[in-house]
Amino acid sequence: MAKILIVDDDLETIKLLEAVVQMDGHETAHVQESRSAIQVVESFMPDVVLLDIMMPDINGIAVCKLIKSNPHTKNIKVMMVSALSDDGSRKDSQNAGADQFVTKPILPRLFTQQVRDLLSA
Repeated sequence: MAKILIVDDDLETIKLLEAVVQMDGHETAHVQESRSAIQVVESFMPDVVLLDIMMPDINGIAVCKLIKSNPHTKNIKVMMVSALSDDGSRKDSQNAGADQFVTKPILPRLFTQQVRDLLSA
């Protein structure tokens, strides 16, 4: 069982992602504000952060950079989960240190496998 932090401003998306990863036996926490995400990452110390790009305060790419630049959190896997599917968003995510990029809407079975693959990488 892994610890997974979901960072998304949309409560329905959070509920869906939580349901999918909890059905696979993982422990979850979530935040709806990216400003809170860094503090929660440091206290919860998740194995994976599921991170939306389009956030109202600090975008997910900036949050990913902060996670990956912190010596205490740099080894945490970050999966960008975004409605954006353009090459620029993918490249920006990769440059920020994201370990994986998944587009919304998710397909639960495929998403479960993508999380498993990320955890075993």
